[in-house]
Amino acid sequence: MAGTTKEQANGQLSSKDARKNIIQQLETLLADWKEQLGEKKFKSRIEKAAKVFSKGLPVVAKKAALAPKKKAAKPAGVKKAKVKTTAKKAATAKAATKAPRGTNKK
Repeated sequence: MAGTTKEQANGQLSSKDARKNIIQQLETLLADWKEQLGEKKFKSRIEKAAKVFSKGLPVVAKKAALAPKKKAAKPAGVKKAKVKTTAKKAATAKAATKAPRGTNKK
């Protein structure tokens, strides 16, 4: 199985490759359940099981993930513009000044 998946220099698999390997093994072992559950349910349950199994495996972290990300420097003088809500305030003020129904007499 080492030929079908990518191995690191120390012999450990990446988490994605380990999960794929577990999925293949579970599918071959539990092939008779595929007919009973149906294709979609069987596949989703196998993927969930592989994810649970692969959580405990030691994996090699990627080099890019180890490097801390730097935040982009923001200019000090830039402020966010305030959103104008005058239209909303005007609509609520107009609604408040209207007389209630049934009070207008002709």
